[in-house]
Amino acid sequence: MYWHIGQRIFLEEQEGKDRADYGKFLIKTLSEQLQPEYGSGFSIRQLERYRQFYRFFPIASTLWTQLSWSHYKHLLSIDNQNGRDFFIAETVKNNWSVRQLERQINSNNLIRGLGKLWPLFFASL
Repeated sequence: MYWHIGQRIFLEEQEGKDRADYGKFLIKTLSEQLQPEYGSGFSIRQLERYRQFYRFFPIASTLWTQLSWSHYKHLLSIDNQNGRDFFIAETVKNNWSVRQLERQINSNNLIRGLGKLWPLFFASL
């Protein structure tokens, strides 16, 4: 559902541009219209996350069904696609809860564990 909302915002409201000049205004207006009826899931911040979700994962079939929306919200904080892919793979492989994923991202234990191999890991992807 969140992916489809993000797709709709991106494709229809932004006419497929990476960043529409009027995007913030449209999201604000959309939020004002939807929030009274549907609640806080349609706040400006949430709508921006839905759009970002679609932009970071443009092919719905590549989404992991093992991951919840809460997992994906934390993954959206990673700007690097290779980094997101790495944490997705680790989350699925280790069956991490949302809290475990958040802890790993915030502490960068995996990054420190790879040490100097980290750049080589990304280069190999």
